[in-house]
Amino acid sequence: CPNFPLSQWTLLLEGHAPDLEKVLSGHYSTTINPKQSQPLGKGFEITLSQPTTTHKVRTYGDWSIATNLWVKALTFIMPWKEGELWGYKHYLSGFFINIHYSLHSQVIDFDKACCLKVEGQKYLCFDAITEFRRLKVTHISSLGMVAYSKLQHLTSSPSGERARSDLAWGEPCLNWNHGACDRSTTNCARYHVCSKCCRSHKQTECSLAKASK
Repeated sequence: CPNFPLSQWTLLLEGHAPDLEKVLSGHYSTTINPKQSQPLGKGFEITLSQPTTTHKVRTYGDWSIATNLWVKALTFIMPWKEGELWGYKHYLSGFFINIHYSLHSQVIDFDKACCLKVEGQKYLCFDAITEFRRLKVTHISSLGMVAYSKLQHLTSSPSGERARSDLAWGEPCLNWNHGACDRSTTNCARYHVCSKCCRSHKQTECSLAKASK
């Protein structure tokens, strides 16, 4: 059985989205808070000894460690979802790899939104990438509502000029997808990712793009 916080096992069994900060804290914690309890329904409740929340998911490394633990725990009880979950992690990792580190909090927010969408619509799977397109625009595109709200907040700070420059990065680079972009990943104003699935290959090499033809 994978090492995983007890409260998060309960969430998995009930089909809820994981709390990656509690997962990460449980992985590193050396202290225990014995006063947490979880409802089981029909008037029953179980008291669990849980690690205190001490670690925040702020970086790609934090997210990757916590997500690996979540995937291993979920595939322990639902082994048929293994390929789906690792595929989803690979999909999200592409954003972390290709987006400037100062914007990784937006990718983490995008991941949370995707997990909540799957939780709320039980028929969805994590490999239904096309179902996450609107959330991607909302959380990652510089024109999205969440990204724009962060832009307004950051540009009003003393470091606003730098923040404005960071958040100006936009959609996948169509020139790069067709082999015509002469700029490096760090210098291009758009992402060097597949314009179809946002992974690290070009659209001409994308299996999803070929399948949709």
